Amino acid sequence: MKDGYLRGGLSTQATQRQMDVLAAYVAAGGSVQDAAQLVGIQPSTVKRHLADLRSRMGLTTEQLIYVGRAGGWLVVPSLEPT
Repeated sequence: MKDGYLRGGLSTQATQRQMDVLAAYVAAGGSVQDAAQLVGIQPSTVKRHLADLRSRMGLTTEQLIYVGRAGGWLVVPSLEPT
């Protein structure tokens, strides 16, 4: 554990908005521009949210997506089974 964060675990300081932005990023196929449009924010804000999550969790964006999907805390409606 480093600075109170578990590697690969969801930080208690990650906000719901950051998780929404990550989900939008995945739904947009990895496009920052498209994710920004989905959430209604600037592309620079999407980048900032993703950078904050990477920093807090010590993971790459790809690893965040994998861990989030596997752990069930990253829900992307367009990817969920019906």
